[in-house]
Amino acid sequence: MTDSNPPRVASDLAGGHTVRRYDEELAKLRAIILEMGEHVVGQARSAVMALVDRDDSQAYRVLDREPQIDYLSLDADEEVFRVIARRQPTAVDLRIVLALSKIASDAERAGDKSKIVAEQALELKKLSGDSDYLRDDLRAALGRLEDAACSMFERSIRAVVNFDVALSLAIFEDEPRLSDASTEVRHLLGEDDQKGLNQRQVVCLLTCAHGLVRIGNHASNIAEQVIYVALGQDVRYRNREILIETLHHQGY
Repeated sequence: MTDSNPPRVASDLAGGHTVRRYDEELAKLRAIILEMGEHVVGQARSAVMALVDRDDSQAYRVLDREPQIDYLSLDADEEVFRVIARRQPTAVDLRIVLALSKIASDAERAGDKSKIVAEQALELKKLSGDSDYLRDDLRAALGRLEDAACSMFERSIRAVVNFDVALSLAIFEDEPRLSDASTEVRHLLGEDDQKGLNQRQVVCLLTCAHGLVRIGNHASNIAEQVIYVALGQDVRYRNREILIETLHHQGY
């Protein structure tokens, strides 16, 4: 469904509003989200480092820092409520506020996935002791999955800065890379010659892979909200290939 009001271009949405105080409030909300995004990417990379390098100090670091994302999420919620209460935004302005609220929620949930990966890394260390439970090809595949997920999430947060449609489309275009990396990890874990892996270890590794995929999924959710703000189009259930082709045809 599209907004009946003519869409304002992304640069206008990011650039200014007639009420300076309102601009400042939106800027504060967006800054909270950008900080959340930075934390999420750092957490995800540390969690995978704990997994592939069997470095429990990195896992504990993720667990120690996880509440920071939760606190920022609470700050974002408070800012959303404050903006709605004070400004009573309508039309495009309400769209911006509600989209930023959803983006903050996706960022918080992505942070939870990093925590899950760190917890599984500790469980694997407990199950495996000092033995190296990862074959080189599986370690490399997990690295590719991490790179795909973190790259998508990092760019989704950058897209929020100026409600960048082109950058959001690039995230959609990366979804097959995320899917391929996930498939590769699952395929390797299903092979009979994964030496030294018992069923519990396989479950832990599959849980880690699923967590990384979900981080990439949250990046796509954020990209959808960016397009919703910039163009007034809810694209959550649109065919990706058709959507990408259509918006590229429109010059994005």
